[in-house]
Amino acid sequence: MQPRIHSVETFALLCILTIPLAIATSAYAQVELDPGGLIQEQEPIVEEESIVEEEQEGIVEKPGQAEEELDRQFSLGEPGIQGVLIDRTVTMTGKTFFRQFGKLSLEHPVIREANLAIYERPSARWGSQIWIMLDNKVIFEATMPPRLSDIDQYVKVAIEQVEEMVIRETILQALDNDPDLADQEI
Repeated sequence: MQPRIHSVETFALLCILTIPLAIATSAYAQVELDPGGLIQEQEPIVEEESIVEEEQEGIVEKPGQAEEELDRQFSLGEPGIQGVLIDRTVTMTGKTFFRQFGKLSLEHPVIREANLAIYERPSARWGSQIWIMLDNKVIFEATMPPRLSDIDQYVKVAIEQVEEMVIRETILQALDNDPDLADQEI
């Protein structure tokens, strides 16, 4: 029983100490010390909520307008973000390939709308192995020499092949509409 009485006394003491603190810091009256040591009382502070309420009073919403806006923004029938190019390269050769591929892909609308990831596996013996993935499928793969001067040729070939594969995958997805399977279950 002793600890319980002690906790009640501590709680009562805590309440006695916090009530004056809450009153002193309330928004209805603030007291400030000026440099001369005199106490001056300021005007009550206007809560931010009341300002927001005043601004919102002028806005008139139609019934169902908020639901329509949410449906428009979060439509599950439409894909989310499109045109993402992810860099998973490691070496200077891979980074240069990624930059060149990104620049040239902006000129091709088919590639520009696809979500692609560029991966690299460096090797001191054979150069860098680079592959491009679309929806967890490898659509381009090449082993690149360490020379940076040859990268432009590889990028041009990659753009052509990736564009062809993106078109092919889009057509296959449109023709293969099986309601029993999700996108990546096969």
